[in-house]
Amino acid sequence: MKKLVLPALAIALAFGTSAFTAKKVNSNFYAYTGSASQADIQNINNYVATAANPCSGAQDVCGVTLSTSRAVGQTPVASEFNAEKANLWSSQQAHSPADPNIDMKN
Repeated sequence: MKKLVLPALAIALAFGTSAFTAKKVNSNFYAYTGSASQADIQNINNYVATAANPCSGAQDVCGVTLSTSRAVGQTPVASEFNAEKANLWSSQQAHSPADPNIDMKN
């Protein structure tokens, strides 16, 4: 009986200390999910952290890279996004990134 208690305890501890759980993926790239309107492009709720940068092209805003990494699916840090949102709209209007943090698509 004692021989079974130690292995069972070890397995319970392993599960309890997250030894067998997956790590959360974080990203500092925030993909844009809205329309081409100024209100949508400058709305923080239309950007979500994405594990990979899916952007290629130069016509429309695709996303932005910010300094804080967040869990995939979360919106950016408000202060960082607010500092960048005017450049996002400028990029959309010019069909060209206003700074190196902005990626375009189409």
